[in-house]
Amino acid sequence: MTNKAIARLLKETAALIELTGGNPFRARAFDSAARTLERMEESVSDLVRTGQLTGIQGIGKGLASQIEEILSYGSFEVRDELLGALPPGLLDILAVKGLGAKKARALWQSLGIQSLDDLEAAAQSGRIAELDGFGAKSQTSILDSVALLRSFQGRRRLADAVVEAARIRSSLLEGGFEQAWISGETARRLNDVGCISLVVTGPGSPDLPGIDLYTRDHPDGQLHEGSLPDGLTLRILVCPASHAGTGLFRETGPAAFVDGLLGGKLMTAADEHTLFEALGAPWIAPELRDLPDAHLRMSALAQLDLITDAHLQGVLHNHSTYSDGAHTLREMSLAVRERGYGYFGICDHSQSLKVAGGMSPETVARQQEEIRRLNAGFASDGGPAFRVFSGVESDILADGSLDYDDDVLASFDFVVASVHVGFNMTEAQATERIIRAISHTATSILGHPTGRLILKREGYPINHEAVLQACAAHKVAVELNANPYRLDLDWTWIERARELGVVVSINPDAHSVEQIDLMTWGVAAARKGGLMASECLNALSSDGFAAWLSSRKRT
Repeated sequence: MTNKAIARLLKETAALIELTGGNPFRARAFDSAARTLERMEESVSDLVRTGQLTGIQGIGKGLASQIEEILSYGSFEVRDELLGALPPGLLDILAVKGLGAKKARALWQSLGIQSLDDLEAAAQSGRIAELDGFGAKSQTSILDSVALLRSFQGRRRLADAVVEAARIRSSLLEGGFEQAWISGETARRLNDVGCISLVVTGPGSPDLPGIDLYTRDHPDGQLHEGSLPDGLTLRILVCPASHAGTGLFRETGPAAFVDGLLGGKLMTAADEHTLFEALGAPWIAPELRDLPDAHLRMSALAQLDLITDAHLQGVLHNHSTYSDGAHTLREMSLAVRERGYGYFGICDHSQSLKVAGGMSPETVARQQEEIRRLNAGFASDGGPAFRVFSGVESDILADGSLDYDDDVLASFDFVVASVHVGFNMTEAQATERIIRAISHTATSILGHPTGRLILKREGYPINHEAVLQACAAHKVAVELNANPYRLDLDWTWIERARELGVVVSINPDAHSVEQIDLMTWGVAAARKGGLMASECLNALSSDGFAAWLSSRKRT
């Protein structure tokens, strides 16, 4: 279990103590311990194994014992007791934007609110606005947040859906089926998925433990449908091998693509390629089938040499312990090199983002000196060629200016400009703020353009067309943030970026060694938008990236 996962449980316990009116000092102790663990470079598991955990400030024998429980059982007694003392729906209220533990307790104690349904009903009736510490504005905000949370129910982020689909596929194969394919939204690589869909052939049983399935006829066999425990829909199409291609095609969708290509034709095929050939159309990858009018331009789409993981040569936009990362600059650099990449771009947070340990100008100078030492070592150690580029994730301030004075910004090899605070903007305000940052001579890449977190919060509204045109005019790349919570720039804007000549940088926004591997989800989203390697910034070699930086220097 990672340090952050352990810290998450400790933070939740602190909130539970507040919710139940417990000792505030005890709540602060759990919260303080959580923040300590989040910032630590050492693995908590290793510290427990070597008996060194109590050597960490703020971690006494009691907390150390509870952390050991978490590592052994995934929870601990205090948390479980607190959960048992609360109405089960009360924790859902903590997910509502602007409602911390204290406000959730006030709503519970004053209005008897114990669930999202209770909260919504109280807000709709106007009772929350009458409560001390809330008001009409808070009530409206609560209603908006509840509506957003409801829209997320029964869906999973792509990365989680892929893991779940693979698990179910393995279970079906173990249950006797000869072949099993993942289809539907997961195969098409949607940002978030509401249905896990599979197609299977051969003898076997679609029954899975704890899932009730009902059966109905399907043009290519028998469809078994039900729900997973979290509300996600499950579809399993059992079909004869002779129908596997048409079954997979129909189940993968989307409906507009299937209807546009197949129409009312009654056809069967053992595989998709055979089906497409019979229809006189070139096969295109499932990712591309959601593009507008995909069935009308299949020849052009089939010609796209879609980007793959293997095309990527460098990893840009990463964090280290210089700001809020879990691993040191050296550890991150070595991990990137060990994965076969040729260069690494460090982009710790800038000074104004204090909550993330943003770097002061003095810290920047210290980091850049370490980069020089690392590069000298990489050049002389006999290993594969490797270079660390000095970058920063500079906050886009409220007026659209960049964090740091121009002389500090000029000291970096490249600058990723991102918004992290002040999300309550109109589209016009957000667009103006971002375009001003793009126009700054230091800006190299626009980071996660909308700031969204998939299935958690919507991003601030922007005029994508105006932003991309500004990127084109100022030779600024746009980031496709590969974190499965972000996938921002959204894939639906990749074709427009191509038309305008804006290059896309697939960046993991890695805050740990493990998160470097998030690159694969960025590639999946890029492929869905039709991105080719020639249109991707970090598909360039190290020398190619350096040349790109040099070619776009502005004064």
